[in-house]
Amino acid sequence: MNGNRNLLTHLSLITDVGPATVFKLFKHLYLLKFPEATQVEIVDLCAHQRELDASLLYRYTSSDFIQKVGFSERLAHRIVDGLSNKSLLDDELERARRHEVAIVTFLDELYPALLRQIHLPPVVLYCQGAPLQRDAKSIGFVGSRRATDYATRAMRKLIPGLVASGWHIVSGGAEGADTIAHELTLENGGSTVAVLGSGLLQPYPASNKKLFDRMIAAGGTLVSPFPLMTPPDRGTFPARNRIISGLSNGCVIVQAAERSGALITAQCALEQGRSVFAIPGSITDELSAGCHRLIQDGAKLVNKLDDILEEFGEGSEVGAQLLVRHPEQLAQTIELPVASVPSDPVIACLSQPATLDELLDKTGCSSDELQDRLFQLQLEGKIRQNFAGTWECVEK
Repeated sequence: MNGNRNLLTHLSLITDVGPATVFKLFKHLYLLKFPEATQVEIVDLCAHQRELDASLLYRYTSSDFIQKVGFSERLAHRIVDGLSNKSLLDDELERARRHEVAIVTFLDELYPALLRQIHLPPVVLYCQGAPLQRDAKSIGFVGSRRATDYATRAMRKLIPGLVASGWHIVSGGAEGADTIAHELTLENGGSTVAVLGSGLLQPYPASNKKLFDRMIAAGGTLVSPFPLMTPPDRGTFPARNRIISGLSNGCVIVQAAERSGALITAQCALEQGRSVFAIPGSITDELSAGCHRLIQDGAKLVNKLDDILEEFGEGSEVGAQLLVRHPEQLAQTIELPVASVPSDPVIACLSQPATLDELLDKTGCSSDELQDRLFQLQLEGKIRQNFAGTWECVEK
């Protein structure tokens, strides 16, 4: 168990090695043990992880990774160099021990069941505070960093009742709507989870450090998929948004402008089969334009607490019809504004859907450069992550 966990942690620390690469490696190990298998899913890896010889990968050469696993020469060399650097893992484990950070991998029993269901879930979660509850009822709240008093008043109508009904509140720890959601949960004695767009030892934003400390003291959890010393970067936030929705049964969008990152979270939720709720606002308020777009496209308008609870059979009208009638259609209709830009090397590589790891190979970009460009193209509505977790162009 520890051997697998350490290897997964070690792999996650290697630049440009993402979930698609790691899953391919573990499927390779699985097929070595069970060569008759025709299809390997995460559930298979979890069920038989004790039988997989993860240490074998430390003995692989670049040629082994190329010939036996099918990696490119560039990726094979990067993995060999990373795994040969034992201090890379040892230093991270020591930092985690010193700062009381738990490392949970997708093979561990404590890994959240909802998150494991999404395509290409994060390989590693760093957790500070209370352990994540594997089967917790969770609802995400996301919105503008410029959220106004209206967002506070709207969430004050919803969060106390959700807490009283045993729901955990998930958000991104950012200023604005996220902060309001976390603070209202604490105010009402609830459990809240903040998924950060940085490493836990580089918490972002720094202005919320006291809030994060209060969350931990109150039994909440800080979560990050990134190595502990990872600084915040525009490229880290799409992955953060995908985890917020992945941890949640549904997401509530509060005060989102037309080009808000909250719309990316909404799209992720839909592609993961989760419910999407939107709080309406004034037609003169630019911070409500994104929410109104979601409602027009089929998201459920939230006017009161029961509008959320009834979706999960807990409201006063148990069994009410789901208003998001065709989530797969809605996922296709949420489009962010498109700006006219010159031909882009990332788009040129997306003649067919590709994983992050494949794009790193095809474009030759660094991980930071690629993440930054993906984030910008996603905001422009030119690309998206589909239901399978791969990147594709948005058809117009």
